Amino acid sequence: MTPVDILAVRLAPPLALCGIAIARDGKEPAFHIATAPGLTVTPDTPYRAASISKVVTGRVFTGVAEQMGWHPPYTADPSDILGFPLRNPHFPETPLTLGQIASHTASLTDAAGYLIPPDTALRDWFATQGAAPFLPHAPGHFFQYSNLGYVLLAALAEAMSGERFDNLAQRLVLAPLGIEAGFNWSGTSAAFRAGALPTFRRDAMGLHPQIDSKIAPMGPSAPDGTEIPLDRCIPGTNPALFSPQGGLRISLRGTLTLAQSLADDTQAPLWTPDMSPGDTLGGLFQGYSTGLQILPDPSFYPRPLIGHFANAYGFTGGIWYDRLARAAFTYALNGLPMGDEDDVMSNEELAIFAAVAQALA
Repeated sequence: MTPVDILAVRLAPPLALCGIAIARDGKEPAFHIATAPGLTVTPDTPYRAASISKVVTGRVFTGVAEQMGWHPPYTADPSDILGFPLRNPHFPETPLTLGQIASHTASLTDAAGYLIPPDTALRDWFATQGAAPFLPHAPGHFFQYSNLGYVLLAALAEAMSGERFDNLAQRLVLAPLGIEAGFNWSGTSAAFRAGALPTFRRDAMGLHPQIDSKIAPMGPSAPDGTEIPLDRCIPGTNPALFSPQGGLRISLRGTLTLAQSLADDTQAPLWTPDMSPGDTLGGLFQGYSTGLQILPDPSFYPRPLIGHFANAYGFTGGIWYDRLARAAFTYALNGLPMGDEDDVMSNEELAIFAAVAQALA
């Protein structure tokens, strides 16, 4: 067993899953997987990947923008695209921009929530929320990570293209990379769904599924496993039913392929701390482009990284590309303790980054 294998076995159990995959240029990918007793996971087992989803959502947006001839820093006003005035009530005369939404600097906050009911249009939802979805900072002047912003980014991609978000994700990102995956299971096969791993939380009594214990046999699946009807889904109205901020279902092999594709990404950051202050979670955010964290000097890894962290429902993970080592890696931890909502890196994650750094030394 390699040191990475030994680490995975040490972490699961008590975790439901510890999955780590590494791909170095010119070498076969290596998968290191351990699970709690009674669970079976392979490199192709799908699971909810939380905010790794933003990498795909960001690419959907940039793909649509490029087709329209738009390029960073994406200075257009989203109000003109969405068809309703999107303004921070604290600064009603200051337009937001597409680039600010993509880089979490649009003064949006998750304080009012972002799980918008699928039968509620974004226009109507914002009209009832007042100032609740906004910070007391002018757009462009403060970094605040916002899931709501990526629901809006998906809506903008839909409105610009006239195409549903789940179809855009398949056409522009997933299919070209040869990845079977889908937002809230949309576009995935019955066989793919059949092998799903629920996302667990853990307490003294054991592991408890939080999501995906039941899955609709086709179409997008709601948290209770019922199929979400698409007959009234109008592009640009409300793509929240696909959970573009965190609802991607994908496998460890799929996230590794996504991480490998970052080798070709040359996006400059739309935000860095020298542009404006913000909540960087102790340095975990050192730069942000469209759906990508850019880390020129991570404290937990010896070289620069590009990729994205994830944390939701008892899952933490990430996809990363190390350009200096010409290597991609991904990890998935499933079964965090009940009540653990801390976005600061866990000891388990720090151990993974240390083990990957050693493997790539």
